[in-house]
Amino acid sequence: MTFWQVARRPRWIALLVFVMAVAAVFAWLGKWQVERAVISSAQNSIPDQRAVPLSTLATPGVAMTEAAAARRITVEAQLDTSSVMVLENRLNFGMVGYWVIGRLSTFTDGDVASLPAALGWAATRADADAAVVSIRDSITAQAFMPMMGRLMPPQQPTAPDPGADPTQLTTMSVAALANIWPLTVPTYFEGYLVLDEPPAGLETIESIPVITDASLNWLNVFYAIEWVVFAGFAFFLWYRLVRDALHREIEEESSQEGLVVQN
Repeated sequence: MTFWQVARRPRWIALLVFVMAVAAVFAWLGKWQVERAVISSAQNSIPDQRAVPLSTLATPGVAMTEAAAARRITVEAQLDTSSVMVLENRLNFGMVGYWVIGRLSTFTDGDVASLPAALGWAATRADADAAVVSIRDSITAQAFMPMMGRLMPPQQPTAPDPGADPTQLTTMSVAALANIWPLTVPTYFEGYLVLDEPPAGLETIESIPVITDASLNWLNVFYAIEWVVFAGFAFFLWYRLVRDALHREIEEESSQEGLVVQN
């Protein structure tokens, strides 16, 4: 008698069907755990896109935290029109052009602090200069207005190319801008704001949220592996039961044959 002769009996075939159903449930649970791990990592990799007050994320003079970088914010601020200037060599949706930037003043904890802002983008220097003139000629006695945009970490200053104008600005370096703009409000936030709504004559600046590296939830992965092991164990248990039944029958046949010989 062989293993497969015993395994093909109706009772063991029925048990195998039951084991296969149980294993299918275990496999589905393992798949669900893996999906939960991937979904959890995806949710953790994308920052919250809701706009929150600037005061809840940043403090003037304090380095920006990772949680604050690239978050959308709201702020009550006033633009210093005399500070408006052009930033060169700026990409926007794959096109090289110019940023028009300026200094915002905002109240925080009862004091006024400065926040550099990227106001908008222009494809040509002429368009950027025209926007600067238009902003500077606007009403200077502005009220504090609600503004919305994305808070970005400061960029590092770069050395000018050989033969280039050494005063040419190409990065949003808070330290460099603080040395250029008048010291009417010397305290600065360690970052800059990219406005959602640019002034007339400028285009919206592309601002992409920081996507962190997705890391799987390894606890869910461990559970998924456990369910796979359980499914395999169900088949192994069926195999052991059939094998044990085979051994019992062989022993019984041997015992009966021994009794026959003795008689």
